[in-house]
Amino acid sequence: MKLWPRGMAGQLTLLILLGLLLAHVVALVLLHQNAQVLNPVARERAISRLATTWRMLEWARPEDAEQVLQALGNDSGDFWVGREPAVLPGEPTAEERRMLDALATKLPNLPPAHARVRLEIPRGGPLGVFNAELGWSVFELETALRLSDGRWLHSRQRPLAGYQWWRLLRFSLPTSTLPVLVIVLVFVWRTLRPIKALAAAAECVSRGERIAPLPLVGPRETREVSAAFNLMQDKLRRFVDDRTQLLAAISHDIRTPITSLRLRTALLEPSEQRDAMERTLTGMGEMVAQTLEFAHDAAAIEATCATGLRELVQEVLQELPPDGALRASLAAGPEVVYRARPMSLRRAVANLVDNALRHGGGARVSVLAESGGACIVVEDEGPGLEPAMLECVFEPFFQGDPARHRDGARAGGVGLGLSIARSCARAHGGDVHLANRAEGGLRASIHLP
Repeated sequence: MKLWPRGMAGQLTLLILLGLLLAHVVALVLLHQNAQVLNPVARERAISRLATTWRMLEWARPEDAEQVLQALGNDSGDFWVGREPAVLPGEPTAEERRMLDALATKLPNLPPAHARVRLEIPRGGPLGVFNAELGWSVFELETALRLSDGRWLHSRQRPLAGYQWWRLLRFSLPTSTLPVLVIVLVFVWRTLRPIKALAAAAECVSRGERIAPLPLVGPRETREVSAAFNLMQDKLRRFVDDRTQLLAAISHDIRTPITSLRLRTALLEPSEQRDAMERTLTGMGEMVAQTLEFAHDAAAIEATCATGLRELVQEVLQELPPDGALRASLAAGPEVVYRARPMSLRRAVANLVDNALRHGGGARVSVLAESGGACIVVEDEGPGLEPAMLECVFEPFFQGDPARHRDGARAGGVGLGLSIARSCARAHGGDVHLANRAEGGLRASIHLP
């Protein structure tokens, strides 16, 4: 399973999310390098309270020490005065040294040897972050400052610990990531909406549909792509219309000289040469008739709609002449609904069925559902085709292998049926393929995407 999303929206969102997470990691690394054990605000408060109390006791009389402490809010007994220091001297840690330096700044008259600090994590309490009293978020701070009369000011405070990375992420990650992702998703949705419309329009055009011009919305680059697509569709439509009209005009004009030649042939004396000329003129007339019919169908603007393929095939079989209807059948199966142009698709199926009846002695039609599309299969029981001719028979006016004609006679047709069937299938974005069956006969498949 691939974790990387395939869509642009997912890729862009994931990239931005990874970038934000990387930025937080870098920030945490830098913060950790400069991290302090105590919270700076808590440290400043503890030192200021300690310095204020020391100054007030220095000014007050020894017998008034308790009243001074009570006046400074020492109801909890965090500060008291004693004869001996409660904090033993020793080598201070980095954080304790930082506090001693801050005290020296606040109390310049206090000798460094008269200040002692001890900072430790409380023992016996849980170490969980979410414990507001005895967790990692609180430290035990004990201090001893010597007064000028030889007494010691003791304090026991519980300042907050420094910034933990999990606390920072718990706040900064949602507040910085969620608004950015919302803005990105809105922007991506606004950008990709016309692109998705363009993809859907391109698929419709590939199926031969004619759609309205795309609206020019979104960013400048998206509008330029939509405008280029509209121009391409307009040029393609005009090119196809011009070619179709030209083909129809030429085929229509050829009917006049063919009719004239038929009249002149009819005036000739009966002979084999006259019969050959009449057969040639008849074949030319069929070519012109089928070409005009194909040009008329191509020129018609047929809307795409949901079409039941089994129902469409059944209609084609019902329109066959009696002898053909007896030799054609539709295999049982569920209905398959497909968006198509019914008239064009009906013509393709009719040509394949007619080809199977002419050259294969019968037609057995199946309608199958495929992944993302459908397939119409027409099978016969004829001799099949040489492998080298499976593609050649799609060329216009190509006459197939004589072995396909029963009794060695031409079975009719002018070689446009398969060519028209493939053109109709490709106009839907699909194709027609021929293959020889292992048990004998030919299989013609219309694959619709």
